[in-house]
Amino acid sequence: MERLLLFPQPFPDESLYSLAVRYHRLVANCSYRLTSQELFGTYSRTCGSILPCCLGALSQRLAAAYSVGELIRCFTLLPLYQPFLDDATYSAACIAMAGNHGNGLKMSLGLTASRFLKHASFRYCGSCVHEDTQNYGVAYWHRIHQAIGTCICPHHGEVLRAMAFPGRTDWRCMLLPAEADGTPVMESPSGTAASTIAEMQLWGFGHPSDVKTLLAGNFLKHRLDEMGFLKSGRIREQRLRAFLSPRLLESPRVNEFQEIAYSSDWALRILRPRRTVVQPLKFYFFCWLLDVNLEQLKCFHPKKDIRSGDLSFEKDTSNAADEIDIEARRSAFSSSSYLKCHDKPGYHWLHRHDREWLTQYVASHPFIRLRECLIDWKARDLAVARELLAANDLILSVEGKPQKITRAALDRRVACGHEFLRTPDNFPISIRRMNDLLESNHDYQVRKIKWAARHYLLSERCAVSVIYRFAGIRVSHVTEAEVFKLLSCMK
Repeated sequence: MERLLLFPQPFPDESLYSLAVRYHRLVANCSYRLTSQELFGTYSRTCGSILPCCLGALSQRLAAAYSVGELIRCFTLLPLYQPFLDDATYSAACIAMAGNHGNGLKMSLGLTASRFLKHASFRYCGSCVHEDTQNYGVAYWHRIHQAIGTCICPHHGEVLRAMAFPGRTDWRCMLLPAEADGTPVMESPSGTAASTIAEMQLWGFGHPSDVKTLLAGNFLKHRLDEMGFLKSGRIREQRLRAFLSPRLLESPRVNEFQEIAYSSDWALRILRPRRTVVQPLKFYFFCWLLDVNLEQLKCFHPKKDIRSGDLSFEKDTSNAADEIDIEARRSAFSSSSYLKCHDKPGYHWLHRHDREWLTQYVASHPFIRLRECLIDWKARDLAVARELLAANDLILSVEGKPQKITRAALDRRVACGHEFLRTPDNFPISIRRMNDLLESNHDYQVRKIKWAARHYLLSERCAVSVIYRFAGIRVSHVTEAEVFKLLSCMK
């Protein structure tokens, strides 16, 4: 693999695409395809993405000056998502970015489902362009400006501008900030959440371990408890929705925010993630909705006795209950006639003070929900069987050329035909009835010959080929003796 003889010196918070553009101009390449071959050894279609791939090949071409991990950490936006990913998902994302194909990468991080990507654009700050030109001699693309939901420069407080590439080109024309027309992504930033969220994202970008601590310590639920939206560790959903609704109306008039500002359902899903990846924008936006600022995020220290969102542990439990009290509560709990453990007396006390015993009890006494069958399958089976008989009679009574009695022909004339074919175990009588009614090729051709004899007044003197032609038979399943016998019986 060829080594790169030169490579630009990275600037602070510079994206990989920005480095590729500066390399492209440094070596005076005529097209992005040539630049991509030199940097990645292939035509990479992800260089302009916030999560580029082919980083393994680039690391080898740089003679290990940057490992794949350093390239991901220093020049991509994956560190912004790292706190919200488990170890397996993060490792898989790093492997995908190191390889030549990033199929499914954005889907695994929840970016595709979030619908934020359709509003992505190349954004820059005018003040950053001016300062970078003075300090480094050239403007460059900042990573934090490309983060989804960053509409205000966290360094200067200015509205970012989205650059429109000339003509119908895209990022492969290799331009730097402000080299084409740019339009503000929003109106005046005063009185909006955009600046606060931009500062939070910048801090989270540089401190993924601290954000991980926030998530592990259930920061959002601590905040809800402080605001009175929790009762016995449970969310007061109606009160929380009533509080969030007017706050959502104050959200920035930007496409990314409008994707989630119409409802508070996504906020509740953050509190109950259920193995889904939480988008950084949604987390920091939710923090702003709860009147949290950056300093509160920095100063948060999780309490040792908070587990899994159960905030009822905040009470002082240093004086442990004595053994007699524990045994009495265990006895009252286990002797209760209620089937559900949540309904038994003392459940919350045991959950707080004697959780290990409660866990073992619940595991050994599973609650089995008995569900009554809402459908009388036997009656439905008999009804379908009757419909099949009626369908059979209808097919046999059709005027004109006979129709073959097949599964499809019977199914079309039965109200719930698809249902009983998909669940044959629920329709044993109907399935047997259908199998009895199905017509073989031999029986079908016998009916066709009888019809042709009546319709065209055929006699025994007709040749067999003539009879077959009138009956529409190409491949015979009846013998000539049977044909003449049928014609003789028709007299």
